[in-house]
Amino acid sequence: MKVLFAPDYRAANVYQGLLAEALAHEEVDVAFLSNYRRVLPLWRGIRDRADDLLHLHWPEAYYLPNYVRRIRYRLDLGLIAREMKIVLTAHDLMPHNRADELLVRLNIQFTIDCAKAVFVHSAAALELLEKTYRVPRSKCHFIPHGDLTTRLVPLPSKYEARCALGFEQGQRICLMFGTVEPYKGIEPVVLWWRSHSPDAMLAIVGKPFSPEYARSLVDLAGNHPGISFHLDWQLDDAHAAWLAAADCMILNYRKILTSGAACEARSVGLPILLPARHKSIELGEPHKSVFRFDSLETDFKNQLENALRTNSNYECARGWRECTSWRNVARKTAAVYRLVGSSSK
Repeated sequence: MKVLFAPDYRAANVYQGLLAEALAHEEVDVAFLSNYRRVLPLWRGIRDRADDLLHLHWPEAYYLPNYVRRIRYRLDLGLIAREMKIVLTAHDLMPHNRADELLVRLNIQFTIDCAKAVFVHSAAALELLEKTYRVPRSKCHFIPHGDLTTRLVPLPSKYEARCALGFEQGQRICLMFGTVEPYKGIEPVVLWWRSHSPDAMLAIVGKPFSPEYARSLVDLAGNHPGISFHLDWQLDDAHAAWLAAADCMILNYRKILTSGAACEARSVGLPILLPARHKSIELGEPHKSVFRFDSLETDFKNQLENALRTNSNYECARGWRECTSWRNVARKTAAVYRLVGSSSK
């Protein structure tokens, strides 16, 4: 079976590449739609190809740039749907930071309507999708988010990691990790840190959404000694060092469907602190390394202390890594591909 992934986001996200590699063992040949052609980019990109399925991952790449493309998108995708079967992975409920722009919701609904199958990463995500976009439950297929640690370099010891990053050995480090963007709810955590000054360092690490947004966060922190910024891409060694050096990872998304950062932290056994409202983030709970808080104003402080008192344990996460192995993910994905491929249009 030949499947085309679109868009090609391998440069910024390892998910597609890891899935494609695993699918090869299921006799699925994956190609990537890497060239973005103006005016009907999807249709122009596939019309000379001979793939069995189109697998969309982040379709907003084809309609977000401007209003004209948002109008053309339904024509673009509609032409493909007449000739080729489409499946969709619902990585997000809405595009990050741009959910309120005109026609976005309409285009998401149209994409779901065109898809023969929709992949979700948790039962709670399925329920949210069903409520938000009227997607039939029979069209949805629950497949775990894959284990992102398979691309990590070996984790150093906590001692080695802290030496490399310049932190004291006894210092407690709370990590907010990944691209630094408004939808991640960083500002409220920074304000809480300034107000409460816990005995821990808040390290905000990753490439910022924009220089202006980065400056706004630094200004908000106000030179607080317990908040540090490391605003750049973290290459492989640094990426592994941060995961090894941290005592816990903090997440505070405004809205989210799936979190690769949370899944990665869970895979390395790093304690995770996240809002109770984000039920769609599947982390194999209850588990001793996952802590949920109701709000920053109520139980965040207590849950933060609980997370900081819990040691990271890579071996303890072995069962989670096995459950989310790419072999398991690919097997389930390929089964849906074949189901869709064998059905009538």
